[in-house]
Amino acid sequence: MEAVDLSRRLSDFGQVAGEVLRDVQEVTEQQIRHWIVNPFLTALGWDPHDKRQVFLDYHSPKRKETVDYALLDADGRPKLFLDVRERTASVTELGAIGDRAKESEVPLILLTNGRAFSLWFVPSTNDAAAPLFVLSLEELASNAENLVGLTAEYRLSESGIGQLRRSAIRLAVLQMLEENSEKTFDALVNWVQSEVAPGALDETTEQAIRDATMLWLTEEHLTLPPFTSTDGKRPSDLRITTPKDWESFPRGPAGTFQYKYDTAKILDLRQGAKEVREQMRSQGLRTPTATSFGGFYHALRSRAGLSGK
Repeated sequence: MEAVDLSRRLSDFGQVAGEVLRDVQEVTEQQIRHWIVNPFLTALGWDPHDKRQVFLDYHSPKRKETVDYALLDADGRPKLFLDVRERTASVTELGAIGDRAKESEVPLILLTNGRAFSLWFVPSTNDAAAPLFVLSLEELASNAENLVGLTAEYRLSESGIGQLRRSAIRLAVLQMLEENSEKTFDALVNWVQSEVAPGALDETTEQAIRDATMLWLTEEHLTLPPFTSTDGKRPSDLRITTPKDWESFPRGPAGTFQYKYDTAKILDLRQGAKEVREQMRSQGLRTPTATSFGGFYHALRSRAGLSGK
């Protein structure tokens, strides 16, 4: 499932779920399961009625208590525990579900109270679990690029879990770089280990930091005077766009995209970042912030299979 498709699915889900929460003020945990969680899993491509994919009230061998949902990989092993909480409960504190996941060697935990969702990574070492994302119901669709690894297509394989971790760490590093661009790589590593990925620096963490740093450096490079646009347009004159606004150009080669709201606007992602940014500006478009162009460029190239080329 491509991010643009997931974004549409999550947008439709978010609209219906939002209406439910507005209409039912005292929603119960059971109602959250049926009206929020099951449709959310369906939007991700999972079938909540198929026990080969989703096991309801999963009984951990070492515990008497059951887990609300266990998502299973292709071999039938639980890889994600989903804990449904009452509507006013916090989703930023794991509680007992963290111990259950650790005991069962389950690497992911998803907490929700219907209004917010938090995804946690549980390392196989003795290190503590760390939150990957904490998103409100309204923010899910706009973060589809970062949630693709959670779709049923990946079945929570190592590649899917790795993608989720890289996305989370990359976003965290980009945010930190926006606030302080003078951090050295060693300082970045220390910050990530203390904030989002405790424990030893593994290959996934290191690559995510390097990816985010390169995106940042690319963006900073493009803001230098020799590379700025000479068309005289100010940022306030340009319309904001994000990756979900673009679809593969049906009559063009792989790597070309058209704007959903004006199909005359075309981007060729086979070109370098500087050229793509100029294409956007010439068509009256820009990314939401100065530092988000690198992520925009990376996301569309990844969708087109051009990453690393």
